[in-house]
Amino acid sequence: MPHAARSTNLLPEDAIRVSAYSDLDRYLSAFAGGALQLVMLLGRHGTGKTKRVQAAVGLSPLAAPRNRTPPNVLYLGGHVSAFGLYQQLWKHRNCPVVIDDLDKLYAQPDCVRILKQLCDIAPVKRVTWCSHLTNRSLELPTEFDTTSTVILIANQWRSLNADIHALEDRALVIHFDPTNEELHAAVRTWFADDEVYDFIGSLLPYVPKVSIRHYLKGKTLRHAGMGDWKETILRMLLPDAPLACVVRLQLDRSFTSEKDRVAQFIAETGRSRPTYFRLKQRVKSCTNDR
Repeated sequence: MPHAARSTNLLPEDAIRVSAYSDLDRYLSAFAGGALQLVMLLGRHGTGKTKRVQAAVGLSPLAAPRNRTPPNVLYLGGHVSAFGLYQQLWKHRNCPVVIDDLDKLYAQPDCVRILKQLCDIAPVKRVTWCSHLTNRSLELPTEFDTTSTVILIANQWRSLNADIHALEDRALVIHFDPTNEELHAAVRTWFADDEVYDFIGSLLPYVPKVSIRHYLKGKTLRHAGMGDWKETILRMLLPDAPLACVVRLQLDRSFTSEKDRVAQFIAETGRSRPTYFRLKQRVKSCTNDR
């Protein structure tokens, strides 16, 4: 069973490959402490990058003690206009800046130009944006200095032009790609549904990449009373229906013989006996590779 291809072809050559949450937390702790000025955190969706960053800078309610004053950190996620970006950077100047869903920003030239100034490697950066909005504002200057440290979060990065490439060149680029087992162990620290957790755990050797979202969807379906929630999650993890059927039959202890599994496979998929054993061999080779 082929593993999912990693999106490493777009990574800078000097990107730091990280697969352990403990190692990721070391880098994020260094950023939160001010030791790292500019970090670009890349990695596939569903690994908890955002939550990990929020916890490091004190934005996560789970990480902050009660009655503590919220940290003065700028967090921007999703869509933001160039004016909104500039306005928030001015308001939070000299504070740590977390920009999430960076994929949506780099298609906006004005936002990229502002980010390029913010992400200068100098200790004090000058950010300038002259427009009719800033020219008319009595409170918002057309330029300001800031010492903000910056972390940029994205699922992938595309060097679309020179300005974007400059960000990539200046930043400490971290590519986070945990193994299924590493992600599964991290989920255990907060996920409370043992039945869903154990079911997905039994599938780890057979699926290319598991996501935190699979655990949450499984919990939602099970608690909603969906009797086929296991089959649904299996299809999400293994879209290849015949292959998913073989995996399910291998895990189903109600079948006492291979003959019964083959008969059930043929009945469900309409495929042949040789196809069953060919897919079973793929499953076996996948588990041996783990």
